[in-house]
Amino acid sequence: MAEFLRRTKIKAVLIGIAAGILATSYSYFVADTVETRITDAQMMKVDGKFMIATEYRPFVNYDAKYRFKFNSGSLQNEAIRLRGKAVRIKKYGWRMPVFSRYENVVKIEEVK
Repeated sequence: MAEFLRRTKIKAVLIGIAAGILATSYSYFVADTVETRITDAQMMKVDGKFMIATEYRPFVNYDAKYRFKFNSGSLQNEAIRLRGKAVRIKKYGWRMPVFSRYENVVKIEEVK
């Protein structure tokens, strides 16, 4: 009986760890949407990435081959065109100020 309880506890801990890893991966890789206003965007790269400043928070815009995203230049041009306007931004990733990490923009569209 004690051996059965020990194995059950180990399985429960391993399932908990796997669920935590899956939940963390999901929150990083699945894109979500935010509505905000673009305050600044320029065709200048910072550390190889375009930056987009919004009223919500800053974002980066870079090509992500593993997401088949190769349009960062066009997307940045769209951000410049929509500067000062209300937009819907589709983004993924995490904002981690300690590591200077920003969420990556996937799509920008004007809110009408």
